[in-house]
Amino acid sequence: MPDLPPVRREVLVPAVPAIAFEVFTTRIGTWWPLAELSVHGDGSVAFVDGEIVETAADGRRAVWGTVTAWDPPDQVSFTWHPGRDAGVAGRVTVSFTERGDATLVVLEHAGWGAYADAAAARAEYDHGWPMVLDRFRVATSAESA
Repeated sequence: MPDLPPVRREVLVPAVPAIAFEVFTTRIGTWWPLAELSVHGDGSVAFVDGEIVETAADGRRAVWGTVTAWDPPDQVSFTWHPGRDAGVAGRVTVSFTERGDATLVVLEHAGWGAYADAAAARAEYDHGWPMVLDRFRVATSAESA
C-alpha cells in the first residue's frame, strides 16, 4: 500500500525566522501542550543532544524523536515517535520562511507507513498538530510583543 500524503500545517507568527526557530526549538518546553499531548502528562520537553526528550516530574524520560537536520533559522527535521519504539517513527520537518515582519512556519509530518494503522495515525496527528502550532503561535507572539 502506498504511503499516505503528509499532514501539512501552516501558521504565520509575528517574528523574524531566527526568533520563530528559537521559540520552536530552544523554548519548546515553555509552550508545548504537555497536559494534552505527551507520554507522561507532566514535566518538561526539550531538544537535548540531538533528541527531543520529555522528562516527567518524577524523572522518567521518553525520547520523542531524533534530530535529522538542524539548519537555523530555516529548518529543523526529526524522527517522531512519542511513546513508541524508535523503529515506528514518522518524519517531521518544520520550515521557517520570512514574510515581511512575520514568519510562515510550515510543519510536514510524513512516513505513515511506519505505523501499524497508518490512516488512524495520520488522522490523530492531523487533529493534534493544529493545537501544537496554535500554542507555538501564542508563545511566539508573546516573545515578539
